[in-house]
This record gives sequence, structure tokens and C-alpha cells, in this order.
Amino acid sequence: MNLPNPITFSLVLESLLSSNDLTEEKSTFLMNSWLENKIEPVQTGALLAAFRAKGISGGELSVMAKVLQDASKTPSNLPSFELVDTCGTGGDGANTFNISTAVAFVSAALGVKIAKHGNRSASGKVGSADVLENLGLPLKVPSEKVIDALKGFGITFLFAPSWHPSLINLAPLRKSLGIRTIFNLLGPLVNPLRPKSQVLGVAKASLLDPMSLALKEMGLKRAVVVHGAGGLDEASLAGANQFRFLDKSSINSQIIHPSDLGLSQTSNENLKGDDLSANSQILMSLLKGEGNKYHKEVVALNTALVLWVSGSEDNLSLGVKKSLDCLNTDKPWLLFKQLSDFLSN
Repeated sequence: MNLPNPITFSLVLESLLSSNDLTEEKSTFLMNSWLENKIEPVQTGALLAAFRAKGISGGELSVMAKVLQDASKTPSNLPSFELVDTCGTGGDGANTFNISTAVAFVSAALGVKIAKHGNRSASGKVGSADVLENLGLPLKVPSEKVIDALKGFGITFLFAPSWHPSLINLAPLRKSLGIRTIFNLLGPLVNPLRPKSQVLGVAKASLLDPMSLALKEMGLKRAVVVHGAGGLDEASLAGANQFRFLDKSSINSQIIHPSDLGLSQTSNENLKGDDLSANSQILMSLLKGEGNKYHKEVVALNTALVLWVSGSEDNLSLGVKKSLDCLNTDKPWLLFKQLSDFLSN
């Protein structure tokens, strides 16, 4: 009887260089090898470059994400209610303010249970962890307290390195490469609390199908994957946005213009942030109900997507209206302060 050849690094790399998608076995082998620190940095660089050239499939993403989730810290005191995550892949180069972070707190103020999974910046200027920490939210918090915050306030923040310690060894290499890699794509998929619904932004339209297929294969009930006009990894006010709506294992494609939902059209230049201080000020102003028109409208657009995936509001136009009403109050800021104070003590 001929036994199959054992999977090796060389076989995995050869598959990628031949533009073949990895099998489930090869994807599992590769991620486990990374987690066990069995791949040299030069080999990792070659693998990441090969993935970049080939493109990644939904199957590869879902298998590797499941391995990462299984290896992450999973607390015993998980809440019984269903959760939503809001996260982009990064790498759009647009340097917008932290839209998905604002969306998380506005959504929570509207009653959606949010488990926001995030990190410091890898390919952009200011990550969600950077801006939240600068506003006073501690990042290194015991996992039990992170979950207790979710139960008490309906929102919490999971600082990715604290939950995925096995990936810390790869951080310097990712930073040195200076380009988007598969880890930018895996990051939004590996929330250790395993939310059943998600809004996920991608920087390239070619990622809409792989990411939505990955979410489907990971068993999410509802999800939206969005590629924004002008290349944003968020829904944008700049023009037609491309969407994949996942609902009960069915994926539907839609194109939605901000004007379809009663919103302004404006250049992405009007959504730009700057350094950490500037982005922190923008986020604080928004959460206090003091943001400018375009900032409020783009947050409302993306919050409406969260309301849809959570089942809170199926009509996107009504979701936008509810979100704008909330953005004209300081409820999101009060919620942020409650969360920050709880995690700090």
C-alpha cells in the first residue's frame, strides 16, 4: 500500500508557488507550524510572499482561522448572549480615522452586544488599540474581567496579543515586511469569543468573496463584508460600495450608494485622520455627539450594517436614522467611560 507523502514546508510552498489552493490538511499543518515556531523567518517571508502572489481562498482562511481560534485563550465565563464584532482588515492606505472603533461604541449604545477584537497598527497609522488606550482604556486586562465588562456594559475590547500569545513571535517580521499579509486577513476572523455575527471591511474588492466564504464556513449566522468606494475597508461616502451579505448560509451581492440611504456623498479626504492625538480627538468628539457631519454619517452608515447583522434592524435606512440619532447624544461616550473605568480598576 502506498502511503501519502508527509506534509512538509517544501510541499506547502510548492503548492502556493504553483498557484494551487492549500488543502485543509496543508492549511492546518502550516498554521500549526507557525504556532509551534517551527518555521524560520526566511521561510515565513517566502510563504507570505507566495500567498500575496497567489491570493488566498475562503477555504484556506477558514481552516487557518479555526486553528488560531482553537489555540487562543478562551475563558470559561463566556456570556450566553450572541455577540457581534466590527473590524476591518486594514491595509487600505487611506489613513481614515478609526471608523470601526466608533461604530462599536455607537452600536453598543443602541443595544447590540459588541466584542471588539483589535490590535495596534500593523499597516496603517493608528490601530483601534492605539486610540482606545490613548483615551484611557487599558489593554492588558485579565480575560475574566474582559468578559465581565461585556456582561455589565454590552461591549468589551479584546487586545489581540493578549488572546493570541503564540503569534507574538511573528509580529516583528510582519512589521518589517511593511505590506499586507494573510495575517491582516486572519485578524478579523479569529475573535476568541467566536461572535455569531460580524461586519468586516476589506481593502480590495478581490477579497469580498474569499472573506465572505470564510465567514460562511466558520458558521456565522449573519455577516456583511464590505469594500468601500475609493478603496476603503469600511463602507464609504465616496460613492458605490460593494457588499456581500451573508444570511443563513446564503451570500448575496449588493452595491449601495450612500444616497440610497439618504446620506451625503463626499470624498474620502473628508474622512482622513492623522496621528494618534488627532484620531483620538476625532473619536472622542464623535462619541460625545460633537463630531462633524461627514464623520457622523460614515459611522452611521457602518453602524446600520451592525444593526442588520445583529437582527436589531433589517431596514438599512432606518438603521442609519437610529445611528444618527444616537450620534447626536453622548451615550456612546458615557458607555466608553464606564467600560474604561471598569477595566482600569
